[in-house]
Amino acid sequence: MLELSVAVIELYFRLEAVTQATAGFANAGGEFGVLRTLVREGAQTVPQMAAARPVSRQHCQTIVNGLAEQGLVEFLENPRHKRSKLVRVTKRGRARFESMKAQFTEAAGVYAPHFSAAEIQVATDVCQRARKMIHI
Repeated sequence: MLELSVAVIELYFRLEAVTQATAGFANAGGEFGVLRTLVREGAQTVPQMAAARPVSRQHCQTIVNGLAEQGLVEFLENPRHKRSKLVRVTKRGRARFESMKAQFTEAAGVYAPHFSAAEIQVATDVCQRARKMIHI
């Protein structure tokens, strides 16, 4: 499990470097992840998003604030909580997510021919199972 963890971390940083070189943005994993969550699951609070990752609420708040400054997300009143606003992706944010997804896909596509579909599926399944299994 240790070797898998190290391999995943090393792969993440290499993919981030490739994305920086080909698409021109670095450290986009957090932004991509937040936008992906909001596009897939709809509006939610920063604490909800942080708990699902898991990262600190403060780290997630920093990412969300940056996205809000760019007009990619907006804050809505939360009928269930007075202070914890809901965060919703904007039309511009949805377009940015689709652009990032296309750039990630293009960067990863260079390497895809080196793996069979079955290998990619097994690797994906293992990573997803491990993520669900590991609780902090």
